Formats: sequence, structure tokens, C-alpha cells
Amino acid sequence: MAVLVIVAGAGFILWDMHRLDRDFSNLHSILKSARLDTIFRDTTIVVNFNDKIVTVTDQKDQTSFTATIPTMGKVAYDTTIGKDMIVYTWRGTSDYNKKVHGGEIVLKSLLGFRRYIHVNCNGMVREGRYPEDASPH
Repeated sequence: MAVLVIVAGAGFILWDMHRLDRDFSNLHSILKSARLDTIFRDTTIVVNFNDKIVTVTDQKDQTSFTATIPTMGKVAYDTTIGKDMIVYTWRGTSDYNKKVHGGEIVLKSLLGFRRYIHVNCNGMVREGRYPEDASPH
């Protein structure tokens, strides 16, 4: 019985970490695609975060899509036109950022594991903390 509990516990930890990594990859891909679209399609893209839902809207043709990111924790990215959003233009995000260098998004698993995505003023998407916010969440 003890072996079953240990195996089940290990399996749950692995599932939780896999779920966090999957969500990280999905969100990272969404943000990179939004940035590339602004460059190659000459448009403005707004990525809006509402709880666990990410909505990406192309301002040129008003098309949008939504994705659910179950491990979405905290969005520390605010713009001059609204909170919890990123506005990409062909120049990056700096035209609308409240913080000069951008901000970060925290993904948090059920067991408390965390992954961070930092989007800088050029619109580059990176894993890691926002440089000025090195304090734990």
C-alpha cells in the first residue's frame, strides 16, 4: 500500500510539472507569434489577460482568438490603455508600457511550482523574471 501511495504521489508531481511546462510553452508561443505578426503583417496586436483566459486581437482586421492557460497566476504587465494586457506594434511594446522595460507573467502549478515569462519593451519574449521585480511572488 505504501508503494502505491508513493507512486501515486510521484505521478501527481510529474503531472503537475508537465501541466505547468505545457502551459508555459503554449503562452510563450502565443506571445512570440503576436510579436512576429506585428512585424510581418504590419499590424498592432493586443494580448489581454483575464483570469485564466488569454485573448489575442489583431487591430487591423479585428480578428481574435482565445486560449485557456490553467496555470495562469499573476500578470504584472500594464499599459497606458489598460491593465493586464500587452500591446505589440512593429516597434515592440514600448509605446504603451507603463513600466519602461515591460513586465512579467507568472504561471503557478497546483503544487506551487512557478515559471516566469518576461516580455521586454522590444517585444522579445523570454523565460525568467522581469529584471526590476526580482522579489518572490
